[in-house]
Amino acid sequence: MKRFLFATVLASSCADTGNPLTDTMAGPTGVGPTGPGSGQTEADESSSGGSSSSSGGALTTSTGPTSSSSGGEVTTTVDVDSSSSSGAPMCLPATTPCTEGGECCEGLECGTTSLGQVCCGNEGIGCNTPNGEDCCGALLCIAGVCGYDVDAACEPPCTAPPALLIEKQRLATIGGSFLGICGDANHTYGFHVPAANLPADDYSLEGAANVPVCEWHAAAIDIGMDWPASRDWLKWLIAGIASDEIQGIAEVIGSYDGVNVRYWSDSSGWSIDGKPYQGSGHDTWTHVSVYRSTTLEDHGILAGWTANGGP
Repeated sequence: MKRFLFATVLASSCADTGNPLTDTMAGPTGVGPTGPGSGQTEADESSSGGSSSSSGGALTTSTGPTSSSSGGEVTTTVDVDSSSSSGAPMCLPATTPCTEGGECCEGLECGTTSLGQVCCGNEGIGCNTPNGEDCCGALLCIAGVCGYDVDAACEPPCTAPPALLIEKQRLATIGGSFLGICGDANHTYGFHVPAANLPADDYSLEGAANVPVCEWHAAAIDIGMDWPASRDWLKWLIAGIASDEIQGIAEVIGSYDGVNVRYWSDSSGWSIDGKPYQGSGHDTWTHVSVYRSTTLEDHGILAGWTANGGP
């Protein structure tokens, strides 16, 4: 409460105013060996005689001496309720209708949920609603955080694992093409094929890191490079794996420029440039394999990325 002090004449008086898939994908295989390993609310504001203070402190005004029976000044104080001197709007909390992201509180964006266009949280943002109304898009409120709900099934003939189902949903949010997880009949070896359907000497079964947690899990995803920031994403992914910020990735096949296709894995040393790819395709899509022992984990392969940029 601000207190304003006014001088008045004897007879004066004051007035107080106031986000599941088919498990089949087509395309060439050609993989190489790898080693193991933000309702807007306005602040309450009231004024006295149209006066306001932007400093937030008490303001004293005086009109000079006046005549009175006591020979002094007659003064009166007026209490003004002004919870916001600037009148600046507060940010919009989650589930509040919005028109643009800048209106929403920190960590939220203006997105679409079952409530319509409201302020909501993206992946990893805290949430409170049981059905995920405060989480954007297909995200659900899982253990107090916006995220994806995935099926941890392990069934023949091939099951897309949680690790890659999460990435499939992230890709759908981005708007990129999903080319598959479980391989079709043309895939006879490698990470697109469940361990149960492979000979023991298949390269995708080498080492302790590739001991499967589910013998029916495929362990690779093919990501279309038809979104604007896809090539930047690939560079970010390789750099993240090389620096160990992203872990559990067995191999990557893709192209920085859509022409020169490269191969990366432990055996290639995860250099930024990788090695020339000896197979076909992968100029318009990127193949990412995860170690078979990590198919229940979130690797963050597409985490934080949008169609136009990322972390």
